[in-house]
Amino acid sequence: MKTFDLVTIGNACIDIFTTAHAPPPPGGITELGCFNLVAGGNGANTAITARRCGVRTAFAGVLGDDLPGRLLRDILESEGVDASLLRLLPARSSPATLVYNDERGERSFAHHPGTNADFVLPDEALSTPCRVFHLAAPELLPGLWPAGAVEAARRLRAAGRTVTLDTFAVEGEAAVGEIERAHRPLLEHCDMVFPNEAEARLITGRRELRDVAARFHELGVRTVAIKRGERGAIVSWDGRFEDVPAEAVQVVDTCGAGDSFAAGFIAGHLGGLDPLECTRLGCALGTLCVRFQGSTTGSADPKRLEACLSRLGGLTRSPQAL
Repeated sequence: MKTFDLVTIGNACIDIFTTAHAPPPPGGITELGCFNLVAGGNGANTAITARRCGVRTAFAGVLGDDLPGRLLRDILESEGVDASLLRLLPARSSPATLVYNDERGERSFAHHPGTNADFVLPDEALSTPCRVFHLAAPELLPGLWPAGAVEAARRLRAAGRTVTLDTFAVEGEAAVGEIERAHRPLLEHCDMVFPNEAEARLITGRRELRDVAARFHELGVRTVAIKRGERGAIVSWDGRFEDVPAEAVQVVDTCGAGDSFAAGFIAGHLGGLDPLECTRLGCALGTLCVRFQGSTTGSADPKRLEACLSRLGGLTRSPQAL
């Protein structure tokens, strides 16, 4: 059986970037000023970025046996991500997302969930030897969330795996209390969590970030890294609470920044870095991500990746050396 540093589960999809536009008239056509098609999805983004950081990575998930699904599988494999745990389902359509960016690079989406609803975590994925098992936005997988994610995390922790979680929580029809109740059983089996600031408050029901981190720790999480966009991140572990700033850059597209952060943090952890250094690495990769359009475009050039990491203060190793 293959052995990995990291197994990642989550959604994978085709991201289609275009400019906002008015609907074409009946029988007519509207010209788009931008069209760019790239791999996306929380799970795939994290897997690809982690692999570029030198982490032996496998991706587990389901896609349709259609053109987008086969393309995504080929992209993962071309990046060196093991896709043997990825299933292609006949007569099902793969997820796809239309991405719109405003002048600040902030994004909004029109999403076709496709096979996200078909996600079932096979025993093969849970039994695959790995050091870290990462749950990338399990809330987006109706077949897994919440009971399946809780059971998977419980089994993984019992098997000695380090379980990490990148969350997706938005305030909508669900009350804050419902979001907190849905996440609480899962957090009891997670070692590290990477919510953004808004998600962290929704999940814990608390406002001040020290209180937010303390609540995660009360629920059993050892290391809490809260992403704060252009302000960087805070990290809390073993009684320490640190604020890590992000480098100021021109933001082109924020898609995938959080996934890049998670990949960098996990890569640092696997390389023996402490949580503060892991957070610096995560912020550096998130910052690199937002400078380019597409979730994994920024880290695609090895020289650009190395140049980014070489500017990090206090980081003694690059991912290639992990």
